[in-house]
Amino acid sequence: MNLRKSISLDEEYLKKIEPLVQKHNGNLSAVIREIIDLAEVALKDPDSVKRVILGLRNKQSLTSSTLAWALKNLAGRQPDKETVHNIIGNDIYSISFLEKRLNELMGEVYWDSSIKISSDDERQPKNASFIITGKNPDMNRFLGAISAVFSSLKYNLGISSIRSLNDSFEMYMEQGEKEWAQKSIYDNFGYMEHAFSELYKKPDFWNIMLTLYSKMNYDMVTIPEQHFEEILGGRTSHKITTCIERFYGRPVNQIPLEELLIKMKYIYQYTGIIENADIDKETLIIHHSFTEPEAIKKLAGMFVELLRLSGHAYSSATSRNLIILKPIPVAGKILIRMIGELRTTEKEFENYHLELLKMLDMIKNMPSNDELIRSLGGEFGKMIIQNYQRNKTINSWDEETFIMYMQETGAILKQDSKWEIIGRNVIRGKIAVSAMIRSDIMINNPNCIFIKGMIDEWISHAFGEQIEIVHTMPEAGNEFWEIYIALRL
Repeated sequence: MNLRKSISLDEEYLKKIEPLVQKHNGNLSAVIREIIDLAEVALKDPDSVKRVILGLRNKQSLTSSTLAWALKNLAGRQPDKETVHNIIGNDIYSISFLEKRLNELMGEVYWDSSIKISSDDERQPKNASFIITGKNPDMNRFLGAISAVFSSLKYNLGISSIRSLNDSFEMYMEQGEKEWAQKSIYDNFGYMEHAFSELYKKPDFWNIMLTLYSKMNYDMVTIPEQHFEEILGGRTSHKITTCIERFYGRPVNQIPLEELLIKMKYIYQYTGIIENADIDKETLIIHHSFTEPEAIKKLAGMFVELLRLSGHAYSSATSRNLIILKPIPVAGKILIRMIGELRTTEKEFENYHLELLKMLDMIKNMPSNDELIRSLGGEFGKMIIQNYQRNKTINSWDEETFIMYMQETGAILKQDSKWEIIGRNVIRGKIAVSAMIRSDIMINNPNCIFIKGMIDEWISHAFGEQIEIVHTMPEAGNEFWEIYIALRL
C-alpha cells in the first residue's frame, strides 16, 4: 500500500487539535504521533473511549464533581512535601521548567488551568510571581499551594503577598530565611492544619463544644482550670497569663509591649473574656459586656496584674462598657514598686505613715491625672488592709470590725477621725482636714484624691460593691471630711 505522507487540514480540524499543537510548541509531527497513540488505544477498547467522552461531556461527572468538592473543603490545609514531590517530581532544574511541568499537569481535563511564572533568575530566583488562571478558584488556590510549597523547599522562597480573584490567583514570593519562608506558606495555606488535627483527635469533644458554642451564640468564656479553681477559692489569680504564655510559647515578660497588647486583644476576645479591644499607642481600650461593678473592677485588676507581671506598670479606669488601661508615668511606677515591696516585706504597721508621706510627696511630680492618682491610692490602701486582715486573722468584715480598723489605721496614719454607726446599716466617718490634705489655706487636690482612693478601697475590700458611698469633700473653710457608707444587705 502506498501512503501519502503529506497531510491537508482545513481550519476546522486545526482548531480541534490546537491544544495539542500548543502542548508540542507547534511541532505538528509530534501532534500527529500523539493522535496516533490515542487512536491505537481507542481501537483496542472503543467502549471505554465512549465512556470517557461521555464523562467529559457531562459537567456533573463523578470525577470532576468529587475533585471540586474535595478542593473546596481543603481550604486551609497545606499539601505536604511528599504530595508535592509526587505531583511535580524531583527533576525540576529551572523556573521555566517548573512552569512547563505545571502547565502540563494543569492541562489535564479536570484542572483546566494554566500558570505563568516570572522570576529574576532562572535557576536561583530571589523573587518570583505566579499567576494561575482557571474557572475554579479552589483549584487555582490549591495549585498555588503546590507551587508555593515546592518553591519554598527548593529555593527558600516565602510568600510576600497573595491576591485571589474569581478566575485567577496571583502570588508573589521572595527569598528569605527558611523559617520565615515556611511560616509564610503555613499562614497562607496551612492555617487550618492544627484545627483539623485536633478535630480528628477528639471528634466527640469538638462536636459537643462546637454545637454548644453555636447554640449559645458564642456567649461563652474559656479559662484555664487552675485559673477557675483560684476564682472559686476567692483568691487573687496570676493564671490570667497562662493562655497567652501557652499559645505563644514564652513568658509574658519576654514579649515586647507592642506585641503583648495585640496578643491580649485577640486571645481574650476569642476566649470570650472581652468583647473587643482598641489599641492607641500604649493604651488598651477594652470593650466588655459585664454589668456587675465588682466583676468589672476585678477584670480591670486582672489585666493590670497581667501587665505588671510582664514588667509594665498600668492604671485602669472603668465605666459601664469600657476598661481603659494606661501606662503609669515614671513616678507612678516607683510608687507601684514601693507598694509591692511593702506588700511582701514584714514592715511594721506603724511605719505606714512615713510611707504615705513619701507617696504624697512623689505625686507632686506626676502629670495631672485624677484617675491614676486615685488608682495608686487604691493600691496603697489595698496593701494596708490586706496586711491588717492577715495580721489580725480576720475572716469576715462587719460594721464593728471595719470601724475598729478605721480607728486603728487612722491613728497610725495620724488622721484625726471618728467612725460610728448612725442608723441601720449606715456608717459615718468624720475626718479632720490635716496637713496631708491642706496646703496653707488651699486644699491639696492630688493628695485628697490619693487618700480618697485609699479609703474607697478599704470600704470596697470590707463590704464589696453592695454599698453606696457619699463623700462630703473638704473645701476651704471646712475643717472636716465626711463619709457616709450605706450597706445594701
